[in-house]
Amino acid sequence: MLQHPVELLEMNVSTRLLDLDELWELLCSGNAGPNPESHRVLNESDVTDDELRTLLTESRATNNDLVASGFAAKTMRDLIETIKRLRRKGRSINGFVATTKGFARDEEPVQPLNEMAPSPLTIVSNACSSGSQALIEAVDALEDDDCDAAVVAAGDAITSFIARGFESLLAVSETTARPFDRNRDGLTLGSARASVLLQRRGWRKKHPCVYAYGCSNDANHISGPSRDGSGLALAIERALDGIDRSEIRAICAHGTATEYNDAMEARAFHTVFNSNPPPVFGIKGAIGHTLGAAGLIEVIVSALVATEGLIPPTVGFEHGEEDYPLDVVHGEPRKIKPGYVLTTNSGFGGMNTAIIVGPGR
Repeated sequence: MLQHPVELLEMNVSTRLLDLDELWELLCSGNAGPNPESHRVLNESDVTDDELRTLLTESRATNNDLVASGFAAKTMRDLIETIKRLRRKGRSINGFVATTKGFARDEEPVQPLNEMAPSPLTIVSNACSSGSQALIEAVDALEDDDCDAAVVAAGDAITSFIARGFESLLAVSETTARPFDRNRDGLTLGSARASVLLQRRGWRKKHPCVYAYGCSNDANHISGPSRDGSGLALAIERALDGIDRSEIRAICAHGTATEYNDAMEARAFHTVFNSNPPPVFGIKGAIGHTLGAAGLIEVIVSALVATEGLIPPTVGFEHGEEDYPLDVVHGEPRKIKPGYVLTTNSGFGGMNTAIIVGPGR
């Protein structure tokens, strides 16, 4: 457990159509969900804003892979403006950027990120755990007294390279993403950007906080997680050090809806919580897998769950597995007592992160 909890301020998530408040409302409604017929990559020149809005509205999608590099590049502009604003106030601030591949389409020239923002700027590219790992790096910087505040920004431009890569792994759903459902058949790619400002907890204690984290690496396979869930279980155990696990109100799972990821996570949760894990939910059935932004978005959503005392339903889930069954929240939101929420992420290369957030206290 952290010696000094770190506050989460100025939490932002944006899709092409929704801001954080709108996204939270939609997640809690349980009505979000990408339409598999729209799973294609388009350049910005291929579709007008009106056509895009019509397509997303008709498919009830809050988010999918119809994204241009200009949208993803706003991630960097948000970070740069926050750094400059706080430095004008005399604060020492470090910047962290999470991305798996970058913010530009394949054919575009790219300005190196470190040339775009005041130093120090740390780029974290750690596959699908990039967003959560970047937040952990920022928390460490604050714990080590390297800065007064830190800003983390995360995002990816979904390109043909990325889409075709997941397809070559047979990881993309033929229908739609169904996290933890026994009939799941793969993920849905999504696009979003996120940012958050972190600082050491103030005396008013009114903001949600990061209370603990843990990391591990499976060292199992370049893309496949350890089937027994031991790597993720180790990361969770490290995060829970000093915290009574009975105080964990819910788990925001990585929940990609791929066969091996969800089975691995379920097994890890059973290992850590003695076959009785707390309620589990996932948001990738609603907004898709947003790659480098996923971990940071899920920390932000978990902070809302922890403070609002409301778990959004898992879109796409209907019937759970018989092996390592989970209490997956679905159909409608579930009220809980505000408290700690655990959020987990895993990525190619075997990386696992576990972060515990909760209300200010």
